[in-house]
Amino acid sequence: MGLTSAKRVVRELITGQSGVHSVLLYGAPGSGKNVLAELLAQAWLCQQPGPEGADGICRACGAFERNTNADFLRIEPQGPSRIIPVKAITESSADAEANIPVISFFRTLPLLSRHKVVMIESADRMNNAASNALLKTLEEPYPHAKLILTTDTVGAILPTILSRCLAVACESPAEELLRNAFPDATEEELRMSEGTPGRLRHVIAHRAAYGRLTAFARGLVFRNPGEALVAAEELRLASDALEKSLGCGARAAQAESLEMLAIYLAREPQAPPEWTQYVTEAHRRIVQNGSASIVFDALMAKLFARN
Repeated sequence: MGLTSAKRVVRELITGQSGVHSVLLYGAPGSGKNVLAELLAQAWLCQQPGPEGADGICRACGAFERNTNADFLRIEPQGPSRIIPVKAITESSADAEANIPVISFFRTLPLLSRHKVVMIESADRMNNAASNALLKTLEEPYPHAKLILTTDTVGAILPTILSRCLAVACESPAEELLRNAFPDATEEELRMSEGTPGRLRHVIAHRAAYGRLTAFARGLVFRNPGEALVAAEELRLASDALEKSLGCGARAAQAESLEMLAIYLAREPQAPPEWTQYVTEAHRRIVQNGSASIVFDALMAKLFARN
């Protein structure tokens, strides 16, 4: 759904004869950019791709679908801080147990594919050292090397990296198209999804847990200042319900709860404009290993402070 322009660009890249070796796909969470990145990765690996993509039957495609293609390297943010460190890009003598870095991976020729392909998800999470190390590969690419980056926030990518990639916007579908595809979606679920099909599908799949969080967000603007601690406890319980539904860790659920709360409040006319900023700051503290009890209590006290 959607991605009309992005799909057209990817089709043009599939043959690998355009001279493009580095692509940056950017768009909102759930826009489908990672799915599109995987389709392009498989097409670049495929021994005989067609106009629409990989043939799906060659050895390279079979290995890719089994997650065993030695010519494909996927890099994602790691750890509580969700960072891509420099050791993921270049050799680090300090960590001999690290997975093969990008620069080492590209030094050898492909074993069974047309190209060697690296896919870096959430490329904005590379630290400064990693970003600077990646520039070497971007400036002097090997003929057999293909690099695909994805990001939710293109503005967080270093300009020097951005200028060396073909940047492709992964646009969200029109609201009418989204409503037709998900006729049972509520107005609040559409709001929480930010208009992206992937996120909307996710919210609907966990409707009860997200509904509890939405109900909490809806009632915030009508609460009294004296209810700050009660509200903090309700937010904790909503986060616990989300953790159970998603099957994720507590910190991931807490961060997701705050992110969804910020999205809801940003589109709530009755919410003071500074509330979204306060929730975003609380999200940052949670991601940085802050105590949920302290962060939630402080957030609610700040939301309900009155001049």
